[in-house]
Amino acid sequence: MSAESERADESDSRRPRILVFHKLMPKFSFGATNFSPQRFERLIQFLVERGHPFVSLSQPLEAEKPLPALPVAVCFDDAYSHLAESLPALIDHYALKPTVFVPTMHIGQPARWDYSYRLRPVRHLDLAEIKTLASLGVEFGSHGHSHSDLTRMDARRLADELVRSRAILEDTIGERVTSVSYPFGRCDARVTDAARNAGYSLGYTMAFPEPSDTPLTRGRLAVYGYDSTLSISRKINGGPLYGFEQAKARITNRLSGGTILYGRLFASNAPRH
Repeated sequence: MSAESERADESDSRRPRILVFHKLMPKFSFGATNFSPQRFERLIQFLVERGHPFVSLSQPLEAEKPLPALPVAVCFDDAYSHLAESLPALIDHYALKPTVFVPTMHIGQPARWDYSYRLRPVRHLDLAEIKTLASLGVEFGSHGHSHSDLTRMDARRLADELVRSRAILEDTIGERVTSVSYPFGRCDARVTDAARNAGYSLGYTMAFPEPSDTPLTRGRLAVYGYDSTLSISRKINGGPLYGFEQAKARITNRLSGGTILYGRLFASNAPRH
């Protein structure tokens, strides 16, 4: 077994495995980011049967409490409106504790920043839906303001993206917001410094977790439409094919560069408010 494939096993066995999803649409969706709500519930059932406890991203684990299996945290980037339909029943039935990362400029609006907007528009959560989900225990974090690549911004716009999105969310849910998921998973030292200065204590990428991760560069296990229960289990538990799953996710995330290019060409994600 290579050092890369063993990484999941070598990391802290109590550290939650963070699964990140995007769309939970029942119908066909262009791109690799859709995981239907039916498949999602089957996955949740599978994790429950295997003894994986669900934790929130902000929930500290009690060191003295033995766990039957690795804890799992579930989060969603982009805050699509269909989460308002899918999550409440799952939260109630499975004690799910999800976190949703919101691109605040697009609250209640179609995802014009995504190339699939021209093929099948998908709306983001609106203010009322965010408040309702927050009342059910859903945690919220920033996904930037305009859903743009933060690494390509000048210092002034970068600070505005991070400060403004946090302020909008805090005003909406009435609670502190301390976490950010970097759009497209892209960050560098300049971005993490800006996130810290904007009041964030946790930052999430789209890379797989590494022992060298810091609180502001935490890796996550991305779940895509081509994933199976078996491949997701490999991502969580590690083993001989962990490196293979890591490579698949890395390639898929790199393809998000097409969405970034789309945004530049059509200027659809430039700040408007």
